[in-house]
Amino acid sequence: MPSELQSETARANGAKSHGPKTPEGKEASSRNSLKHGMTARNTYILECENKQDFQEFWAEHIEIHQPVTAPEKELVEQMAIARWRIRRFVNAETVLIDCEVVRNRGKVEKEFATTSCAVHVAMAIRSLADESRALSLMSRYEARHQRTHDKAYAALRELQEARTSQPHPEPPPADPAPCVENKISPNEPSDPPDSSPNIHLCPPVNPVPDPPSSPQSGNSEAHDG
Repeated sequence: MPSELQSETARANGAKSHGPKTPEGKEASSRNSLKHGMTARNTYILECENKQDFQEFWAEHIEIHQPVTAPEKELVEQMAIARWRIRRFVNAETVLIDCEVVRNRGKVEKEFATTSCAVHVAMAIRSLADESRALSLMSRYEARHQRTHDKAYAALRELQEARTSQPHPEPPPADPAPCVENKISPNEPSDPPDSSPNIHLCPPVNPVPDPPSSPQSGNSEAHDG
């Protein structure tokens, strides 16, 4: 445990410091509390890559596939990340072969007495295949990312087709306005109908006429006379 004198000395020395002055010192000081950095940035964008390039690359995928729901947007993001990584490995493969051509240039020109690009590339690929697993490893990574892209694309198409094929529900029919029977007494004057929008009068009901009386028979008339 530090003594009181040591604590006072540390506070005094700290008060004299005004922080780093150079850009390098400020950059190092900004990472003092950084432990692993796994959540400090996107894990699919390397430090040497341009984040703005990926944002534009992702925006192109959004414009092409037109996701609507959150799951659809997540699948488009997976597709963009997979294509970004495939493009990264394609570029790395090109650079790897170029570097191997430079490394073997003198030996190839001495052995084959040629400066042909095709010969240098062929010998570079042969050297990488014989002495390194880099090419086969990148090939497996590219195939894996391509499968990820294809699965995400298939799932996206399935979700979009299911969403667009669902029929839109029709609104339920409105309830009819209640019918109020208009009973008018023969001796009462009729009032004007109510102008309320929710109530309408029932149509008048015609009275049922009485059945005609049956004519009396001739025998009855003769008997009465």
